[in-house]
Amino acid sequence: MANYQDLRALTLGSTQEEEAVTVNTRALIDKVLARYSSENTTLRELIQNAADAGAQSVEVRYEMIPGSDPPATRQEGEGAELQRLVKSKVSRLIVKNDGQVFGEDDWQRLKRIAEGNPDETKIGAFGVGFYSVFADTDEPFISSGNQTMAFYWKQNSLYTRRAVMKATDPYTTFLLDYREPGDLPDLKVLCQFFATSLTFVNLQSISLYIDDQQLLVLNKKVSPPEPLQIPSSITPVSMDKLMKISAVETSRVQLDARYMNITHYKPPVETAGGFVRSFFRAVAPSAPNSKDITVSNLGKITTASIFFRVANATVITNVGPKFAKELERATKKPPPKKTVLACLTMSKDEQEASEHDNEIFENVIPSKAGKIFIGFPTHQTTSIKAHISAHSVIPTVERENIDLNARIIKTWNIEMLRIAGILSRIMYVDEMSFLEKRAQGLKLADLEKLFEDALHIMRQFTFGYSTPSAQVGAYMAEAFWSCTRYTSIELLSTRGVLPSTKIRLASDVDFLDGLPLLPEVLVKGAKEFVGHLRDGGYLSEITISDIQNELAMKPLSGKLTTNFLKWLAGKVTSGKMDSLQIEMLLSSAVVMVSKDPEGKSTDNDTPVGLNLIKHYINTSKITATGPFPSTCIPIPVSKSLSLIEMEALGWKELGVVEWISFVVTHSSRLPVEQCVEKSPKFANEVLKVVSENWEKLQPVSRGNIASLLKDKTCIPTKQGMKIPKEAYFPTVKLFKDLPIVHGLQGVRDKPLAQLGVRKTVDLNLVFERLMSDQSLGEKWSHVELIKYLAGVREDIPQEDIRKLQQTAICKAEPAESKTLYRVSQLYVPDDGLRKLRLPIIFMPGEWKEQSNEGRFLLRLGLQRYPTEEVLINLASDTTRDPALRESALWYMINNYNVHNYSTRLIAGSHAAFLPVEGDKTILLRPSQCFHDPRAALLGFRILRKDFQLYAKIFGVAFDPPLQSCCERLAKNPPRDRDKAVQLFEYFASRVMDLSTNLTLSMGNAPIVPLKTMGGLKHLSPRSCYIGDSKHKFAGIFDFVDFGPLANSFLTRCGSKPEPSPAEIAYRLARDPTKLYQVFQDNDKYLSVLKIIAEEWKSLQKDKELFRLMQQSPCFGAYKAIAIDESDNLMDAQPEEAKNTMRSFELARAADIFILDEFPTFNLFKTQILVAPEDEVLEKFYTSLGSALLSTSIEQEHVFGRELDPDNKALHRKIVERTQLFLHNNAEDVNHDARYLENNLVVKVVLYIKHKLHLKLRNGHKSTHILGRTAALVPARVGPKKHILMVTAKPTDYDIAEVLLKLVLRRPKTHSSLLFESLLTNDLQILKNRGVNVDRILRARQAEARLLEQSRLKKLEQQQKELEKQEILYQEQQRQQEQMQQQLKTIEDRNPMPGAFADSPVREPPHKPQGIEAGGFLSRGFSKFSKMLQESGADHSRLESENENRAIMPNPPPMETHNQPQMGKPTEPHRLSSNLQKAVQAGRKYDSSSVFSPPATFEVKEEHSFCDTRPGQDIIYVAETPTGMKVYMARSLPETERSQFLTTNAGALSTFSKLLLEQAGVFSMDPSVLNIFYDRTGNTIAFNLGGSLFCNIRFFLQLHVDRKLGWNADAVKYWYITLCHELAHNLVKDHGSNHSFYTESFAVEYFDQVVPLVINAHRRADEANSAAAVGAPAAMPVARVGTAGTTSSSGKNTPRD
Repeated sequence: MANYQDLRALTLGSTQEEEAVTVNTRALIDKVLARYSSENTTLRELIQNAADAGAQSVEVRYEMIPGSDPPATRQEGEGAELQRLVKSKVSRLIVKNDGQVFGEDDWQRLKRIAEGNPDETKIGAFGVGFYSVFADTDEPFISSGNQTMAFYWKQNSLYTRRAVMKATDPYTTFLLDYREPGDLPDLKVLCQFFATSLTFVNLQSISLYIDDQQLLVLNKKVSPPEPLQIPSSITPVSMDKLMKISAVETSRVQLDARYMNITHYKPPVETAGGFVRSFFRAVAPSAPNSKDITVSNLGKITTASIFFRVANATVITNVGPKFAKELERATKKPPPKKTVLACLTMSKDEQEASEHDNEIFENVIPSKAGKIFIGFPTHQTTSIKAHISAHSVIPTVERENIDLNARIIKTWNIEMLRIAGILSRIMYVDEMSFLEKRAQGLKLADLEKLFEDALHIMRQFTFGYSTPSAQVGAYMAEAFWSCTRYTSIELLSTRGVLPSTKIRLASDVDFLDGLPLLPEVLVKGAKEFVGHLRDGGYLSEITISDIQNELAMKPLSGKLTTNFLKWLAGKVTSGKMDSLQIEMLLSSAVVMVSKDPEGKSTDNDTPVGLNLIKHYINTSKITATGPFPSTCIPIPVSKSLSLIEMEALGWKELGVVEWISFVVTHSSRLPVEQCVEKSPKFANEVLKVVSENWEKLQPVSRGNIASLLKDKTCIPTKQGMKIPKEAYFPTVKLFKDLPIVHGLQGVRDKPLAQLGVRKTVDLNLVFERLMSDQSLGEKWSHVELIKYLAGVREDIPQEDIRKLQQTAICKAEPAESKTLYRVSQLYVPDDGLRKLRLPIIFMPGEWKEQSNEGRFLLRLGLQRYPTEEVLINLASDTTRDPALRESALWYMINNYNVHNYSTRLIAGSHAAFLPVEGDKTILLRPSQCFHDPRAALLGFRILRKDFQLYAKIFGVAFDPPLQSCCERLAKNPPRDRDKAVQLFEYFASRVMDLSTNLTLSMGNAPIVPLKTMGGLKHLSPRSCYIGDSKHKFAGIFDFVDFGPLANSFLTRCGSKPEPSPAEIAYRLARDPTKLYQVFQDNDKYLSVLKIIAEEWKSLQKDKELFRLMQQSPCFGAYKAIAIDESDNLMDAQPEEAKNTMRSFELARAADIFILDEFPTFNLFKTQILVAPEDEVLEKFYTSLGSALLSTSIEQEHVFGRELDPDNKALHRKIVERTQLFLHNNAEDVNHDARYLENNLVVKVVLYIKHKLHLKLRNGHKSTHILGRTAALVPARVGPKKHILMVTAKPTDYDIAEVLLKLVLRRPKTHSSLLFESLLTNDLQILKNRGVNVDRILRARQAEARLLEQSRLKKLEQQQKELEKQEILYQEQQRQQEQMQQQLKTIEDRNPMPGAFADSPVREPPHKPQGIEAGGFLSRGFSKFSKMLQESGADHSRLESENENRAIMPNPPPMETHNQPQMGKPTEPHRLSSNLQKAVQAGRKYDSSSVFSPPATFEVKEEHSFCDTRPGQDIIYVAETPTGMKVYMARSLPETERSQFLTTNAGALSTFSKLLLEQAGVFSMDPSVLNIFYDRTGNTIAFNLGGSLFCNIRFFLQLHVDRKLGWNADAVKYWYITLCHELAHNLVKDHGSNHSFYTESFAVEYFDQVVPLVINAHRRADEANSAAAVGAPAAMPVARVGTAGTTSSSGKNTPRD
């Protein structure tokens, strides 16, 4: 890692020139002002300056621009005039103060930004406050005393100018002319700002004027300060010991406001411009006094006053030297040794005396949250309802927030905030001390008057969240609570003001007189304050021990008892106390129970320990007169408690049963008047309690009461006190001497009856008295007995009812019957029942079921109708009459719904009572027969036909259970087709009910009959298929057909319409020979394989099937068989089928090859098996082990000597034609043309031999050796990945075949043929054939554009370099001229020693005249050839020397011209610049730009020239594939033009390529070059307005080469030609200057043309070498047609 300290030292010690940092003053001020985002910033700064200067008053005056509105009329009044005034535009602000006038230091500080006030007692620290005036004005003006200062701008720099006045002004005035007239600030907000500004600053008055109209006067009155003693419990030192409060003084302040109503006026309708302001005003609540301001009283003066208290704390600071130095560095002033921090509070009395609802004091009164004042209020709140003023707190630059970010400043500010917290605590203690004095000697009732004062204090010092920085409030709160020595704070309690450690927090404890508690009013009114006391451990909740101690000291009485019990019950209900704590408190509590009827305390009050209480008395259930157990709470105490509260205390209600038990068990110990067996009156009260609660009691409780009283003489009767069962109700009048109940009031009959009191005479007594009396005469019949009992049926005890039910007391029909039956054994009189021969009760007369006798008999069990069981017994008794059995069944059917018979009971009967079809003697249970007649096919019994309609009544199922059906079918399958159809159709109708298990079971059961050659056999549904015998798989798989309905059942059981691919695959793998024999057709067999292949993706997951398929010889393949060539029958075969025939064989997949290379296949076709040429089958075969033929053959290439390491032309052609090939090609592409462009290199070799080795199944190898013209091999080194090896004359088909293996994933034969045609033909021919070559041409154009951009960029760089050289040259020239001038002066003064005085001055040599340009081309060509020969005839040496050759600084000497011998040659960079400009001056022919000869540097050599060459008359005729335009002489006939283009299309393309290479030499725009043709003439080329034209006739006659396209002479020839024509861009006429520039071009671009010459020679050498060994040429020659004829020697002879 770099040592930056050393780097810094190195930098500071460098010799580079130091530079001062500059400041844009205007930008600096604008950016500073951007930090001052609050309103009234300017006024705030100016008022603060006045306070710092010791001013007493400040006057603020706005001067207005009179509006266009006319003055208000008298009718409109003063209000309208005031409205017009405040709506005018402000043009100037004037602020005056009567403070100390400016001294020289003050004037100087005004000019310096960021210096600040050095006085540590002043607020200013940053020195940017005054510059807030620039928010409104550009040129402020200040006057103070007898001096003035004006500010003004010069561009972005600020300047000042001072002057001295003759008179002295006692005021300091700031005059600010507004940059643009603006609106008057919101007057109410402005007045509020002034009121807030006057709070802490040392000013006494602020006044506001608009023009000469006074709108506001604020006056402040401050009482003399009084010292405030710092409590001894408070440590007045900050946490880090940097600051300490040494003294505190308090002052009372009165703030008076006198303002005009216009300042608080709100117009009823706002203008659109003030919409936002009006919106927020509407949202904010308006003060009450604003509502009364109208237009009529706008000029009225309103006065208001508020009172508050300000405590000023003197703070002593103690900081170390290092800290002080850092702080001074940040603030530009040393930290003060002593400072003042003030706190503004408002007591309740002051608040009530103030007009606190007046809006002008809205920000002065800290009613919501106090603010931090740093001279003026900031945005920062204090988190308590008190303002804090601390001018030593360091704010941020805009003085709106406290800086808590900078390290040293943060520490200082935090300490100041902590001092503010300590001062707040001192003020709190002082307020509470004053409250303590007022509370002395007051009782609780009187103390309540002070609760509101205490609440005001607590709320005022409740710390909330401060904004925007919550840290400010947190630091103050931390100091407030931690500055005392003890964890205690003064609070007002029920016993006066006490430390919080002596006060308990219990809002609901009101039964303890002696314990100081925090009043509930304070707890609820100051929740946040009390919450902090609780959380901080200052205030404790009342404890059980506190209460227990207080209860033990004094018994409770009256209301305190009730309050205690209610409080205790509430704690239990809320879960705040457990049973142990309740027991502790109750054990300590003693209550005094008053015997006074009104509950007043007397001397006879009885103490009761609450620990003995277990029950409470519910007087709504039990009489309040008692007696009661001693465990019951006295009623005087419990009557004020709710049932819930008593339950919570663990007391249970004394139940009626418990009280009756107490009364009965303690009757002997109770007074007679409270004895239940002796006192009829008390017995009546007890029975009344029982009667009133009887319905509410549980049956068990009723029974308990009855048990307690049944043996007690507790029933008053006419014969005295009786036990319940011996007493009778008054309604019993059968006998006169019965003990009738007497004297009971409020007792109902029901509980008495439950106790045993009788309503009827005992049956035994009836028999004794009534029966015995009639025994001598006529006895009662059962009819008469029933009538009597029916009359008293409601009063008969349940025990007697049971006795009657169990006694045989009635006779059955007929009347003569003597047998007695129980009532439940008889039936009601009914004819239908008589038919069933059931016993009918004998009742004379008409039977009425609703009569008293009928209802009573039914109650005793008389049956209305026979039950299911009775009817089943009748129907199943084979010993009875069959007619009776039928009647029982039909009675059941007819009355099924009437009597609600249960099918479940009928169907569940174990008796056989249902008749079935086919046998009248058989009776079956409902579960043994069925309704559906088809079930008989399986041997099931069917319900008799006439009862089938009512099968549901009997519970007879429609069909047998499918489980049983399936079992029977599996046990006894059908043996013929007809029976199978019936059974399967029956099962098909129930197919929806087949469960999964049954379906699986039936699918594997042999139930399907099939007749075969070997006889009948049964198959499972899963093993057969639905279909006829004509199905294609019928010979392999079992197919059946029983009709659509029956087939649906088999389908559900697993039969399928045809075998699945998996089944076919298994069958095929296990027995492929059989399958092939069945089909006896290759195509059919392959179609089966294709079915499997299409599903193989999912089938291959079956591991067993995959293994079988791999091992089975089930794959069809073809093999070629050689045929004797002498067989004459082969003559009729097509060419590709001769000598071989194809056979079809079955083999394993691993023994079969995938045919992907047909030429390779032809070599090995008689030795291998190949898969069918089907893409789906090929993938299938491959997945099971078949290999691609190409990958199975080991290939080896043998290459001859390398002739060309990088054939770029063929490479470019391959990339180009690959794009055409892939266009709209749907084959699977492996690599595109861009890949070939980046990863393929083409090399030319002498020969290519291709060896192929194939390993056969028998382990032998078969080898073939082929001669190839192209081969693709991977590149082992270099950036390219593939190398295309070609011979000197490769065939396009070989190239296409090897390349397509790289381009396509699976190339096909026709793909190679297509690619071959694309490679063989020219682009123009392909376009004529319809191939879309425009894409290639567009690509070439895009490539040309890129090349052009590259060329222009290169030229631009060269031009910049030449410009730099020119600048350097000019500087050198200037220095040389100066030096020469000095030398000349010296020479003039001192001639050279030895010179004669009359020696003549040496004249420059005579300038030779220009020579003719004729014969220049031949001389130039010879000159260029000589240059090449001198550079070395050997090409390799030429190339090597060319690479190491340095650029010559001056043009080489030319033999063809005698250059003028000037005193100094032309500078090389100037010559190069001229040549570049000449090249760039070239333009496209017919371009819209006008050709202008380029401006050049003066060349000293150009002093002669010759005539210019005449222009040519030409016409555009065509464009070559390279984009070069072709022109012909206008005189040529149209037919001759067409003939020339057709014959020489190839030559035109070759010539254009040659010219494009030449354009690259000069970095020339290719569009500058053109081709033209004329039949006669000597013009080789010409320059027409910057466009160059080259004659193809000379190329055809001199340079065209059928093998190479062009030779090295052509490169040199046309290079010199272009140099000649480019020189015409500089010199129009031929001459010495033109010759000079031509030769300069040749030399300048010599390095660029040499590689082209070398490459041409190399191609010629390679062609000669190839010809010597009989190999094809290294480069295909373009198909060129010439204008001449070819002689026997092979040379071209010009036609003209």
